[in-house]
Amino acid sequence: MESYSHLPQLSNGQLDLSKVQDAQLMKTKPNRGKGYTAGNSCITEVVIDNKPTKLLLDPGAFCSCVGKSFLKACVPNFEDQLLPIDGIKFNSASNPMKALGIFETSVIFPQINGNLRITVEFVVM
Repeated sequence: MESYSHLPQLSNGQLDLSKVQDAQLMKTKPNRGKGYTAGNSCITEVVIDNKPTKLLLDPGAFCSCVGKSFLKACVPNFEDQLLPIDGIKFNSASNPMKALGIFETSVIFPQINGNLRITVEFVVM
């Protein structure tokens, strides 16, 4: 399966949801209503540039940020592929963060019944 995140996701009313599997989390699930207490509960195994690694999923994030050292471990020559990032300021807890650029790559989510590949644009910090 391949997902094109840049295309509109339209439903024709005939989605087959009979083969949906629950994601396997890396640690024990917290009690209901206490998910915010488990900051690393959304860590999952993925494949980036043919290298298995663990990735923190943050579905509520404005953008997908990744550290330079993490990305260098997965894609040693990532700096040669950085796209420019202009006019955007990033802050964390009101502190400025320097963005190095945008890195576009495929992220593969291994699944038992077929892997899922999505294209992701990471903001490299």
